[in-house]
Amino acid sequence: MKLKVVKEKFEFLNPMKNMEKDTQIIEYRKDPLTGTTCIYNPVTAEKARIFFGSTDRKALKEFADQTRESCFFCPEKLETSAARFVEFENLKKGEAVLFPNLYAVYHDSAVIVLTKKHFLDLNEYTPEIFENAISLGITYLRRRYEQRKITYGVLGGNYLPPAGASIVHPHMHVLSSKTPFRIIEAMIKTSEKYYRNNGVNIVDDILKAKERYIGKFGSIETYVPFAPLGNNEIDGVIRNYSLLELNEEDIKDISSLLVEVLKFYYKEGLSSYNFMIYSGALDGKDRLYCGIKIISRQNFKPFYTNDIWYLLKILQESLIFESPEQTAEKFRKAIKLR
Repeated sequence: MKLKVVKEKFEFLNPMKNMEKDTQIIEYRKDPLTGTTCIYNPVTAEKARIFFGSTDRKALKEFADQTRESCFFCPEKLETSAARFVEFENLKKGEAVLFPNLYAVYHDSAVIVLTKKHFLDLNEYTPEIFENAISLGITYLRRRYEQRKITYGVLGGNYLPPAGASIVHPHMHVLSSKTPFRIIEAMIKTSEKYYRNNGVNIVDDILKAKERYIGKFGSIETYVPFAPLGNNEIDGVIRNYSLLELNEEDIKDISSLLVEVLKFYYKEGLSSYNFMIYSGALDGKDRLYCGIKIISRQNFKPFYTNDIWYLLKILQESLIFESPEQTAEKFRKAIKLR
């Protein structure tokens, strides 16, 4: 697999260096699996520190306390505030509860409240919290697949307002559709084409890049993609072709990986994140491995600058503040320390 980094030079007179000539090297990368492109300039790490800042954990705790009383996902309100399915009872496992999303997107939408606790910092999640929720999500997708012939499904999450969450209380989403989601469709097509041309799954070749390879978490192999969709992205793959093929051990491994990544983010001073657990068609016909993508988002503070601007939203280019190789090395070191 040939991966190409295109480098361009940008020169200007820098007022922060007494108007001396400054030279910056910008990298352009295209991801072999998603087909998305990524821009990396080492100097933007300095901009991130200046304009995005670090997490204000005191303000975050105060915000969590302020939203506690009105929270519909807290246990004393959830029983009466949650929507209910027409065909069956809302699903429960441990403290996790799955119910219909009041504001559906795609053919079918569900929400999973992860825990009774209104707020968790990133170092407070446990594998059991995710295990219960992911198990419910898979159970729900299986029912929709069997009852409604739903073809595609994903599990995903946003945590805190900077990551797009409208409610502080830890929760995640399940989406299902008879048509493929755009990024899933792109990965399916790429995987099929690569297998036809090379006789091997594309991810098996991607995992050979040792500078971005992290290691195994049980049945999961983890790595940082060549052109990440977001900052501090950690990816994992399981060699199944449908989410419905995941067993209890697979779910435990995914949950453990999520917890380790969130601990890593916490240590890095981060506070919000997005993630997605995906596969190809639920009938297993596609050559796209089951996978998980986790990215960090803007840090919480009273007046934060959103990290999604026209470059990402309209031009649909991703911008990262450190190289994928650096992210992989830092995460490898972090998990070795534990």
